[in-house]
Amino acid sequence: DSGRALAKMQAIIEAQGKQTERFEPGHLTHEIKAPRNGVVSAIDNYQMSKIARLAGAPMDKGAGVDLLKKLGDPVKKGESLYRIHAEFPADFNFASTLANNNSGYRIGDEVAAEGPPP
Repeated sequence: DSGRALAKMQAIIEAQGKQTERFEPGHLTHEIKAPRNGVVSAIDNYQMSKIARLAGAPMDKGAGVDLLKKLGDPVKKGESLYRIHAEFPADFNFASTLANNNSGYRIGDEVAAEGPPP
């Protein structure tokens, strides 16, 4: 709470040569929506990683996934769970197709104890 840890981390970053270049998200975007009302009960990190990689991450700095809903967040049917960013149409299509077939999110009535979505 004193801020010492943050100050130390900032000093380490500066000493290692802080990157100042900003990367803009890819211009191709696709939002994955909640299939029903409920709560985000599980997120399959492995699936999310596959989707991000198909979108072009980490090689393409503008590619990846913005998680808009976290574990335990309430959602309404049709509300965006996450957004895929890609720079190249082929990467965008691969990532979007995979996400449409298996979003990596489970929407339930309560948070799951553990484990990825089925």
